[in-house]
Amino acid sequence: MAYSDLKRKLNEYNWDDGFDVPKEILSAPDCDLAFALEVFYLGDGYAHLDGLSQTSFLEEWREFITALYDDILNNKFRKTDSSFKIPLTRVQKYQLQKKGIPEIFLTDL
Repeated sequence: MAYSDLKRKLNEYNWDDGFDVPKEILSAPDCDLAFALEVFYLGDGYAHLDGLSQTSFLEEWREFITALYDDILNNKFRKTDSSFKIPLTRVQKYQLQKKGIPEIFLTDL
């Protein structure tokens, strides 16, 4: 699936429908680091980084976001020329840095 098709599919996706479509998108060969980070933040990755996933009763979400977090940290997704602006304020980034969150989740590509 081409990068533009992945973008279109993600933009049309309803997050209330489960995680099969995001998992399919993330497993596509054209999915790069910028796109994986976009999926992470669209899937409420901020809540995971802020520690809220530890208290969440949404088991399917917690498993999805934790696996994606680990995949990003373990360099599963290649870095390309694609860009992504981390959707956090300077204050949010600072607070997460103080918690020891890895820079890959705090730095624009």
